[in-house]
Amino acid sequence: MSGNGKKEFGDYQTPIDFCYKVCEYIKQQGFSASAKAILEPTCGIGNFLSAASSIFGCSNIFGIEINEKYVHLSKEVIPSAKVIVDNIFGMNTKRICGTSDVLVIGNPPWATNADLLYNLPQKVNFKGLRGIDALTGSSNFDICEYIILQLLSEYKNTNSTICMLCKTSVARNIILEIARSRICYDKIEMLNFNSNKVFGISTAACILVIKLSPDRKNTSVICDVKNFESGSLLDTLVVKDGALKTLSIQVDLEGTCQLVWRSGIKHDCSKVMELDLKDGKLINQQKSIVDIEEDLVFPLVKSSAFKEPILTDFAKFVIVTQTKPKQDTTYIRYSYPQTWEYLNDNINYFNRRKSVIYKGSAPFSMFGIGDYSFSPYKVGLSGFYKKPLFCLLHSTKPVMADDTAYFLAFKDYNIAYAIMLLLNSNTVQGFLSSIAFLDSKRPYTVKLLSRLDLKKCIATVSFSEIADTEAKFQLPPRITAEMYTQLKNYI
Repeated sequence: MSGNGKKEFGDYQTPIDFCYKVCEYIKQQGFSASAKAILEPTCGIGNFLSAASSIFGCSNIFGIEINEKYVHLSKEVIPSAKVIVDNIFGMNTKRICGTSDVLVIGNPPWATNADLLYNLPQKVNFKGLRGIDALTGSSNFDICEYIILQLLSEYKNTNSTICMLCKTSVARNIILEIARSRICYDKIEMLNFNSNKVFGISTAACILVIKLSPDRKNTSVICDVKNFESGSLLDTLVVKDGALKTLSIQVDLEGTCQLVWRSGIKHDCSKVMELDLKDGKLINQQKSIVDIEEDLVFPLVKSSAFKEPILTDFAKFVIVTQTKPKQDTTYIRYSYPQTWEYLNDNINYFNRRKSVIYKGSAPFSMFGIGDYSFSPYKVGLSGFYKKPLFCLLHSTKPVMADDTAYFLAFKDYNIAYAIMLLLNSNTVQGFLSSIAFLDSKRPYTVKLLSRLDLKKCIATVSFSEIADTEAKFQLPPRITAEMYTQLKNYI
């Protein structure tokens, strides 16, 4: 299939030798001892069906595939299999298999509902997200995750085994759902493998194996993470208080953050709103000079710029049209006529914004804006970096961050400075690294950062370690024991 076809269907066929290795492993580990049928819900050309039939010696082999050409190919590979042309979504597969004790094995599409043109369910907010998360794209879901959750719902309270290739981020979401839905299971494993070697794509991937049970055998949800090639145990994940944790955590700073983490501003119109300062002039991304009033122009730090512990000089700027959500923007016409004219001259760019959050909003609306945006001092980080570097941001005007960065807002410089050092201390950094999943696109999010209990941090991190952090960054000596005590009282 062409590259475009692969994207439309999420189509990456699993090599037959890898299918055999997966089937041999789950048989050796006793995952499928009671299975009376084998099902591959998106079977493609039938490689998993062929391997499973050979390894398990089972005559009840079933496949579902939307691509009719692939169905013919799979029947040639394994004539005894019952393969049908259909869509897995919403289907009752137990009716096809004739039993509830099934080995469900396969490699569903590794794509989101926004990526695929075919082979997808109705685009719904299937996780029940609310408010801004649902509107800004958090409801955009992974097809593979959707399929596994559908199968879990169908086969829960049975002796079935679900064995699926998927991204590690999907596997973690599935484990959380097992805990949330209190699904009975016997054993869960994540077997990490090299997806570049197997599929030629650079994505953190695993084989997620879930041995279900009709009876509750575990009071908590625990998953061993292994290297599939060597079989070595890498870590153990456990669900606690609705979050995944690793048993390798050395210092526990888990809790609820006493301060509110914020994300930066969202405007989805960088060609107009974001400006570069060159030779004393503001230049937009269309390479045009922008001559507008200064009042609505603020320093901007992009996520990629979080590279120093203190940032005070900025070459990028952003036009901020609102001071609070849903504010009427027509005030700009009367107070800042040059800015109003510039925005209207470029209104076509705003009209092309795809997100539904702008529907029905005032012209040139933004999101992620509030009183906190205009705080004189911020301590923030990029959501993308594997190692979190917390930076103190300040300038002659409040510094704005983009929506891929997260920050705490402060009115007092000394408090902000002390917080920056605390968050960059080895103790706090070690804890954050232990709860973040570094293979995620954004290892650090508001949700994860909000789990950091600052009172525990201050109680655990000594003043000596804070001073060492300052020295590590080669900053002029500033922190004092008195300032650190002030921080304790502030938190």
